Amino acid sequence: MENFLNNCPFEIFDHRKVLFEKKIGEGGNANVYRSSYQGKKYAVKVYHFNQLGSSLKNFYESMEYELNIAKHLEKSKRSVKVYGIGHKNDKDDIQVLIFMELLVSNGDLYDYIQEVADWTACYSWKDKIIPKPKSDYVYFNEDDNIHWSYGLSTKQKVKITRLLLLALDELHSLNVVHGDIKTANVVLHNQKKNQLIKLIDFGMSYLNEEDDVINDKTGTPGYRGPEQEDYELYYASDVYSLGVTIVEVWNGDIWYEAEDFKGCRKEMLNGLRKIEKNHPAFGKLLRKSVDLKHWKRPTAREFLNSFNQLQWSQT
Repeated sequence: MENFLNNCPFEIFDHRKVLFEKKIGEGGNANVYRSSYQGKKYAVKVYHFNQLGSSLKNFYESMEYELNIAKHLEKSKRSVKVYGIGHKNDKDDIQVLIFMELLVSNGDLYDYIQEVADWTACYSWKDKIIPKPKSDYVYFNEDDNIHWSYGLSTKQKVKITRLLLLALDELHSLNVVHGDIKTANVVLHNQKKNQLIKLIDFGMSYLNEEDDVINDKTGTPGYRGPEQEDYELYYASDVYSLGVTIVEVWNGDIWYEAEDFKGCRKEMLNGLRKIEKNHPAFGKLLRKSVDLKHWKRPTAREFLNSFNQLQWSQT
């Protein structure tokens, strides 16, 4: 524990002075709270060692690596900033608190899609869907027998896509592979004059200056590339995950019940085909980003440049 605190690249905050206000996020091994500390607002991510199922040594090593990544990204404009850490060492509960910038948002990008975007309920009646969906982007909820028509504007989809590409391009230019890009690890941050995509949760990230293969199981089923299923991670793996994330943004929802790679990819490709039908050039670019062979995918910079060359008639 002393080594962990001594090696920490950030200021140590007194955990006893934190005022937790509201839970604003949760994951498999941590919760995030809107909090106050000495008159300033933060998003505080709380890790509980006794919930991680790992050794104490591995716990601290994992935290140290994640914090070093955050320090490396200190000047990044498109990754969430870390300001300090707290440490609670009770007999039955060891915690690490990470004090991050409090983003102005409607939760993560998944929350934004589900709660802010316009969804219209449509029903099957005499072999028709009433009312008629306004677009091809429809998600069928089999349990409730409802067709949900997704109404996020093309203009906003294009904007979010460009912001996502800018964020990944910046991250890779700083020699960091995220390892777990998905809508739940992206936040649409509402600044005073404009919106900005912020990448969050760098628990699976790596500093990779040589574009070497990283041998680790990273990512989330559905979003991760096939090479990640085989314990390989590249910059191109992030491109695949971002491509899937973009397909989800344009469709509103693409996931039904598949759990293995083959089934998840089939669901993602169903969404991609809708984009290809409506925007062929963009769909072609997206398909390249989710190529099964990682060396055939464009880099984040190439993806961004190609996207910027597309013409949009409905923006």
